Amino acid sequence: MKTIDARGLACPEPVLLTKRSIDDGEKEFEVLVDSEIPKENIRKFCYSYNCDMEVSTTTGGWKLLIRKKDGCNSCDEPQAPKQALSSCTTFLITCNKIGTNDELGKILIEGFINTLPSATNKPSRIIFLNEGVFLTTENSPVLNSLKKLLEHGIEIKSCGTCLDFYQLKDKLQVGTTTNMYDTIEALTSGDVIIKI
Repeated sequence: MKTIDARGLACPEPVLLTKRSIDDGEKEFEVLVDSEIPKENIRKFCYSYNCDMEVSTTTGGWKLLIRKKDGCNSCDEPQAPKQALSSCTTFLITCNKIGTNDELGKILIEGFINTLPSATNKPSRIIFLNEGVFLTTENSPVLNSLKKLLEHGIEIKSCGTCLDFYQLKDKLQVGTTTNMYDTIEALTSGDVIIKI
């Protein structure tokens, strides 16, 4: 059986190696990882790519047994309720403020996000990168509004590498983590992309 050693590799390389093996026709193979982030990124990728993933612990990490399957996807991960949205727009938020003035910028981003649940035309997803992840984690002033958006079926995604960099991965309060592969897929999906 083929084994991919993805230990020590930065996002999105573990996911890309997994995808490449599936695209090359591998039906069953193992991936070795040594961090929670690539393990969860590969789990999400497997769900979207119609694969099963079995996890077992190894010294210093995990062994992920990947199997390509036929038929429908099944996933135990809770999904946000869906509703028809009036647009196919992705908001890309890379900072916890708008503009260069810190005080005014924080007021503006709070006002922007807190107004979104009342907007007639909402985005289909919001991706938070870099300092933007401070808005989806503990003590964020916009958590209630983001939770309302999630209830409307809007995807809320925070960069796993960014959460890890700022030591916030255990403090995520709304939405799910994402990786660079998923972010690129979202940004090149044909949606309208608006950077805030």
